[in-house]
Amino acid sequence: MGSASPGAAMGRLDLIDSLLRAVDRPAREALDMARRPLAATLAPALLGLFLVAASSATVGFISPEGLQLVPRLDALRAVFEALLVVIPGTLVFAIYLRLRLSTRTLLAATAIGLFAAGLVATCVLPLMAFLMLVSREAPLVLALPSVFVPALALSTLAALPVRVITSLDPSRAAWWLSRAFAFFLGAVFLLRVHTSLLNLWS
Repeated sequence: MGSASPGAAMGRLDLIDSLLRAVDRPAREALDMARRPLAATLAPALLGLFLVAASSATVGFISPEGLQLVPRLDALRAVFEALLVVIPGTLVFAIYLRLRLSTRTLLAATAIGLFAAGLVATCVLPLMAFLMLVSREAPLVLALPSVFVPALALSTLAALPVRVITSLDPSRAAWWLSRAFAFFLGAVFLLRVHTSLLNLWS
């Protein structure tokens, strides 16, 4: 019992260290992750999605009128819709353009991006809580985190696959695909969340 516990703790530390390395060196880690079983690719993606959802739901409980029983999740819903529309399309176009990186590598890059997005969304929660505490009389500031946190997470997600694609394939087709990936993630998000943005300024 005594020897198993430190070993399990070291195993968890190694897992956390590998995930943080993936965020720091996404291109190399995406190649390494692509050679592992599919579960190793899906695990950081699911963890990142959970962190983004939990962080967005936490700030969604706050409204200019005070705490809500049901959180505002319009922006989070827009994030998931953008992911469901853009990621499959990017994989299809990557196959069509015959890029120098495999579909598994693209999936791994997206998983790393999702994990980084979850970390960023979690790390800004203290700042959002501080803004809410000092801005009780400012409805705009109180409502802003419910859109800002999901938008920041989506921006982080968009940045890492772009870096991986352009690092592993310097071709012009890869450059355009990476930019299209980031652009359409943002475009779909803004199209789906425009009502929430209008409510902020109304």
